[in-house]
Amino acid sequence: MADLVDCLGLGPLLEKAGFAKDSDFEAVYDAIAASGQHGELKAEIESRVNAYFESLEMPETATLYDFLLLSLRETDFIATFNWDPFLVKAHQRNRAAAKLPQLLFLHGNVMIGVCSTDRTAGVRGEPCSVCGGPLEPTQLLYPVRQKNYNSDPFIAGQWKGLREALGVGYMLTIFGYGAPATDVEAVELMQQGWVDNASFELAEVGIVDIRPEDDLRKTWERFLCRTHYGVSTQIWSTWLFRAPRRSCESLAMATLQNDPWPNNPYPKFQSLAKLHAWIAPLAIEEDQAHFTGKPCLQADDFREDSPEVPKRIGLDFVLGWLKLLRNGGLTPPFCVELALKDGAHYNLHSVLSCDDDTRTMMVRIWDLRALDRNDVRVLKQNLNQVRDRRALADEHALHPKLDWANVHLHYDDILYCVEWHDRAWPDSPISIDDITDSV
Repeated sequence: MADLVDCLGLGPLLEKAGFAKDSDFEAVYDAIAASGQHGELKAEIESRVNAYFESLEMPETATLYDFLLLSLRETDFIATFNWDPFLVKAHQRNRAAAKLPQLLFLHGNVMIGVCSTDRTAGVRGEPCSVCGGPLEPTQLLYPVRQKNYNSDPFIAGQWKGLREALGVGYMLTIFGYGAPATDVEAVELMQQGWVDNASFELAEVGIVDIRPEDDLRKTWERFLCRTHYGVSTQIWSTWLFRAPRRSCESLAMATLQNDPWPNNPYPKFQSLAKLHAWIAPLAIEEDQAHFTGKPCLQADDFREDSPEVPKRIGLDFVLGWLKLLRNGGLTPPFCVELALKDGAHYNLHSVLSCDDDTRTMMVRIWDLRALDRNDVRVLKQNLNQVRDRRALADEHALHPKLDWANVHLHYDDILYCVEWHDRAWPDSPISIDDITDSV
């Protein structure tokens, strides 16, 4: 909240009331509230706070809120002192990708509403899930030294949920919360839940803060058991982001089972769709209740800094090979089978011409329609006597019923070719490089 006075344009109002215009928001609000005076100023500050935070919008790209939510499962909790709507908005746009953690708003939230009659809560603008009536805004708890966490039923319920979660948790991550002097009671309430945890001596605490480690240890020493903690200036190096959706399991495998799982850190995606695709295998494992510890795809599999290289497909390989046959002379009957997408199959005679501009070609096929089974047997016996493929030009010499026909094709009509090996075919093998060059 260091720059909130400037964001809300409170400088002139504070200066007029006798406060320094560059005052710290938490300190000056506490002083105003404790004085019992300046009622109009207090009301104006609260009005501007609501209007400012309600107006905030999230970018379409993936944010830390998205990564944080997707790093946890439905048995986990995120408790926040923030009033802004980002966590709720991120929850709404990620809930279809995987089961998300439960949210606790310890000081209220501008996007959360309550129904005091049915004691339900939800997103403002949506009806009460019981009576269908409109939800009223939650009370925002402001930064004063003497907070009453039990005066508002919604906030009291949020704190009750936090204490219960801390009482059974295996991992606690403190992200960007400095335990200010105005939050002494909050820290005491959190400590009560954490130190009563039966897993306290096995549990891990992660602290994400830019302050020196010695200062952080003094601040949070009552939450720490021996060396079971880690300090980082970035959340990317925490268990949450190094083992998304598997942080507790990864810690247990490494410390209790002495069988650590492979690293599976988040790639730093800009695309929310790619982030959803990355966590999909983890969500599937959760639905099947079978955790393997296998890492997800690597960042290089989701490259965003260069366009994808089009993959060559089988049809191009077929066309390249057929184009080379224009210079290969005649093909013996039964040696090359041309299959079309409409289900037709032909015995290739020769490739006459191709036009890449119109993506069409003309091929000649052997016409075997007049031949019965005995005729085919005679034709094959005659083909066994052929020593030079130039002899194939006289089809009637091979069999009096044998003929040919021209077929005019679009490139896209061709499905595949089958090349049957024969003594007379092929007489000069075609390399892959030849086919690639032709394509």
